[in-house]
Order: sequence, then structure tokens, then C-alpha cells
Amino acid sequence: MTGYLLRRTLQAAAVLLAITAAAFGLFYAAPSDPALIACGPKCDTAQVEAVRHSMGLDQPLAGQYLDYLRGLVAGRTISDVDGSPIDCTAPCLGYSYTLHQPVLDAIGDRFPVTLSLAGGALTVIVVLGIGAGFTAALRRGTATDRLLSGFTLVGASVQIYFLGYALQYLLVYSTGLMPPPRYVPLAGGPGAWAAGLLLPWLVLGFVNAAVFARLARSQTLETMHEAYVRTARGKGLTALRAHAKYTARGAAGPLVQLLGLEAGALFGGAFITETVFGLGGIGKLAVDSVVQNDLPTVVGTVLLAAFFVVVFVALADLVTARLDPRVRLA
Repeated sequence: MTGYLLRRTLQAAAVLLAITAAAFGLFYAAPSDPALIACGPKCDTAQVEAVRHSMGLDQPLAGQYLDYLRGLVAGRTISDVDGSPIDCTAPCLGYSYTLHQPVLDAIGDRFPVTLSLAGGALTVIVVLGIGAGFTAALRRGTATDRLLSGFTLVGASVQIYFLGYALQYLLVYSTGLMPPPRYVPLAGGPGAWAAGLLLPWLVLGFVNAAVFARLARSQTLETMHEAYVRTARGKGLTALRAHAKYTARGAAGPLVQLLGLEAGALFGGAFITETVFGLGGIGKLAVDSVVQNDLPTVVGTVLLAAFFVVVFVALADLVTARLDPRVRLA
């Protein structure tokens, strides 16, 4: 186990380093000029060059990249457009001259929104998606199976932006059955917090649950016919106990892997959902930074999303090995 953790840590570091290099390269491949954006449209050429020098953009590319990496580990001092120093503590993801704050602070301000949205959506995915797939497999060929398969097909076909806008119009603005989607901090009351995020949870969870339901059904049907499940039934275990103890555990491996990937993607920012419902999370921050040509924030959000995917995929591997003794960590 120790050797596996060490290897996965090194692999994760290598992947994040490669993504850092790619994101940093995109920063300079972009057609916009960071110095001109930071200075503003009214600056003349001399002022833009002065800002470029204060930002360190006139240094060699390799040197700038090494400074960026050192900032991730130990922090660094960044110059503002007027040359005044800005202390950027580790992990320093850069400074947003559009938001006038370090990128990490901008992400930290919005992370509770994304955390709440991702946590609720994952709950819906597990309960609705995996639960429906497991039930459909146990009721194979019945009306329940066909009904759940039909809902799965609808969820796999519909798009988040269509379903989100349609349900907002029907349930919020036309009938008033649900409150307008908004983020209320948990400290402001669990009821208000859940009510404001209920519709985004249901939309994001339903659309993504379709994939989990189909996978859960197929995996459960396959595992039900394994020799160890038949042996358990032959020794007198009821169908419910055999499936709950052996079938569910044997079918969990691919589901945990997919859930780890989904969790990493959601914690990195649900771009479409946050935009559709006007939630100020990391995904909305990334979209706004692209529109505003805020390149340091774009790079920072890309690195954060990659970090969450790498971490959750590694955790999913560990959980899979724990659930299924046939899986060996290699």
C-alpha cells in the first residue's frame, strides 16, 4: 500500500506539472496582451511597456515559468501595475488584475458555492442513479425495469442548459413552486441553504445520474451471475441478502471509478450549471475570466480542476481495491 501511494503521488505530481506547463503555455499563446488588459484601454505604448516590466512579462519565458512553479510551492511577490509589491502566499496561482486580488483568494471566496453544489449533486447521483440502476437490475424484465430505463434514457438525452432553464421557468417563475436558485451560506440556516440549491442539485444530479444508472444496471446484472453469488444463494442466503452483501460489492468497482472522476470534475467547477442558475462558484468564475480575458484566473481554475480530478481518481482506486479483493493495487 505504501509503495502504491508513493507511485500515485509521483504520477499525480507529474500530471499536474504537465498541466501546469500546458496552462502556462496557453497563457502566452492567447492573442490578448496581459499587460494591456491590466493597464487598461486608455494606456499608451510607454505605459503598457512599463506595466509589462512591472509584471515581469519582459523576462524570458523559462524564467517566468520557474517563478510560477516556485510561487506554487513557496509563494512569491508580484508587482502591481504601478510597481507596488503584492504578497502572494503559497500556493500562489497568480494575481488577477481584473478582480484586483490573488487568484487563490478569488477561488476561495467562491469555493463554498461549488462545494455545496457538488456535494448535493453527488448525493442525487448516488441515490437516484446508482439506486435506480440496482433496482432495475433486480427487477429485470418487469415494468419497473422498463420505467427506470425510460427515465435513464431521458436523462442521458437532455442537456443541462435546456432542463435548467425549462424547470426554472416552470417551477420558479410560472408557478412559484420553488424558490429562485441562489446560494445562502450554511451558517445562514440549513433550510435556506438547501432551498436555494435544490433545483440546481436536481438538474445536475438527474442528468449525470443517467450514466450511473445504466452502468449500475449492467454491472449488477453481470455480477449476479458470478460463481460466488450463486454459491451464496446455494448456501441458503436470501436473494436480498446475497445481492446486498455480494452483488452490490462486486459491482461497485466501475461505479466508484466513475464517481471519483465525476466528483473531481464537479469540485473543479460545474461550469454550465453555475452559469444557468447564476451561482457564483468556481465554474462561473472560470467562464467570466474567459470572457474578460483574465488569463491568470483562467490558468488558476484549470489547475484547480486538474488537481481535484487527479486526487479523486486516486482515492477511487483505493476504495475500489478495498471493496473488491480481486483488485490488486499495482
